[in-house]
Amino acid sequence: MNSNRAMMARRSDAVPRGVGQIHPIFAERAENCRVWDVEGREYLDFAGGIAVLNTGHLHPQVVAAVEDQLKSCRIPASRCWPMSLIWRCAKR
Repeated sequence: MNSNRAMMARRSDAVPRGVGQIHPIFAERAENCRVWDVEGREYLDFAGGIAVLNTGHLHPQVVAAVEDQLKSCRIPASRCWPMSLIWRCAKR
């Protein structure tokens, strides 16, 4: 089992010092407003970054929408392969 301390030591060896990390806790998984670290401890996510602030982690509707996009090959490479998704989203 990994520990936060061991993972922080490995991170310090591999990641340049200019790349910050606020807490010495490594997330293993997250769901709704909860995050579990690599040691199995549970936390309430009061930080809620921009990706999960409004919906929480792994919101079923967000997961379903992402899965739908992946299955239909709607990739965001509009210059290479233009798709109707681009203008449909832009019109909203």
